[in-house]
Amino acid sequence: TSTSDVRVTEDGQVEGLRKGESSLLVRYEGKFLAVPVTVLNPRTGFQWKPLPQHNFIDELNDAKLKRLKIQPSPLAGDAGFLRRVTLDLTGQIPPPEVVRAFLTDTSETREKRSRVIDELIGSQEYVDYQALKWGDLLRSNRKFMTDKGMWIFRRWLQRSLAENKPYDQFVRELLTAKGSTFENPAGSFFRAARDPKAASETASQLFMGVRLVCAQCHDHPFEKWTQDQYYQMAAFFSAVGIRPGFRSGEEVVYEKRYDNEVRHPRDGRVVEPRFLVDTPDAPALSGKGDSRAAFAEWLTSPRNPFFARAIANRVWSYFLGRGIIDPVDDIRASNPPVNKALLDALTQDFIEHGFDLQHLTRTIVNSRTYQAAFQPNSWNQDDHLNFSHQTPRRLGAEQLADAISSATGSAFQFPEVPEGFRAVQLPDPHVGMDGFLDLFGRPQREDPCECERKSEMSLPQAMNLVNGPTLADAVADPEGRIARLILKGTDDPEIVEELYLSTLGRPPSTDESQLALAYLDESKSRATAAQDLLWALLNSNAFLFNR
Repeated sequence: TSTSDVRVTEDGQVEGLRKGESSLLVRYEGKFLAVPVTVLNPRTGFQWKPLPQHNFIDELNDAKLKRLKIQPSPLAGDAGFLRRVTLDLTGQIPPPEVVRAFLTDTSETREKRSRVIDELIGSQEYVDYQALKWGDLLRSNRKFMTDKGMWIFRRWLQRSLAENKPYDQFVRELLTAKGSTFENPAGSFFRAARDPKAASETASQLFMGVRLVCAQCHDHPFEKWTQDQYYQMAAFFSAVGIRPGFRSGEEVVYEKRYDNEVRHPRDGRVVEPRFLVDTPDAPALSGKGDSRAAFAEWLTSPRNPFFARAIANRVWSYFLGRGIIDPVDDIRASNPPVNKALLDALTQDFIEHGFDLQHLTRTIVNSRTYQAAFQPNSWNQDDHLNFSHQTPRRLGAEQLADAISSATGSAFQFPEVPEGFRAVQLPDPHVGMDGFLDLFGRPQREDPCECERKSEMSLPQAMNLVNGPTLADAVADPEGRIARLILKGTDDPEIVEELYLSTLGRPPSTDESQLALAYLDESKSRATAAQDLLWALLNSNAFLFNR
């Protein structure tokens, strides 16, 4: 079983232990079958209360929730939605003036939310943040690409995202690139995955959500993939060669004429390339020379059962905190989706819209499921799988640094990059700020896995926020937000409102405002008291989490 919701007795009976879902993996003579098991809520008195459905996501998610007797949470308020969606799409927190304008907009809720989503997706900040995500996965790192190659590859990522290049085209360009990695930056994919096995493992895990590495030494213990298939997939990349170019830091991807075979470790035979699964439109294979074009054609086909499904699932996880299949790069029969109908529909819609990543993103964030409040109700408070309410997510390292900078009005100075660069714009993990980004889980870009980025909270992180110089210096910056407010002669109520808007993305409640005003009034120094208030807000869960 995948959870402790059920158990299997010695005589083969399946018993439910508590409400929830499990997957039973049945194995017999090398055959595998995953059987989903649902234990319904035994509580009585459940009555489904319909909520507005913005698109097919809500229809399919609600259908399952209703069957499980789980009542979803209603929409988040405008302030909570704006902060959430701005962080999720751009990695930034909305500035006070944007929050004020959105909260005073009297347009219909769905209309004004859809409008701000379009504005954010059309922004340079969106491009920068998506380039950060893809830079992580594709290991854009001077360790692999050299300093110049890394910058060139980053610009290629940004251009691809800015023009909304179809995802299938984006992947084909990466996998079939040839020539100078300075002139054809997509070739830098092979600077980070230099040998056939590494290239095959990366392509399979990243673009299909299939972890083939477990089949390198023996047949996969929990899946149908065999050792033969592992080397057949690696054979697609056996003719890829990389040699130094004529310019410093340049490398050239070329087709090898010799030493271009993959041999099976068990008996030393030459392994011919073969697709992982058969598809009706799979191209013919000659078995000679560079087979990447055939591989890329097969991989990116709408008939491939993994390709579109994997990216739909991955993008979903960016906005709902976990994949419909989770982990997102471990798609297998023994790890089924929590809502197959939803993932199927999301995948098909993505294919029908020409592998348009912006359309996929827009569809997800316009749904009521995404826009739901994070506060649970009595029927969904113990649901952590079925997307019945939002899950608070700790800000990523770069998000947190930029949020601190924005809230305090203090610009961080990063080495090696132009003045004004934000943390989400940093090109690779070798540009830092005294260990702050690494402490808060920035990935080192050594592995093409979402798991490299850490999102948990720890004692060292808490101590850094409470006593570390990053937060303290930003709050006390003589050119920061508080200093500017004091110099302008801003009165106390305006200072309190400005600090709440700049950190939490909402005005203070009446109680919060009264408490803050009393503290400012009793203090000998308005500036020091305002700094204390800002410091407290920056250390609150409401600031540190996207919810």
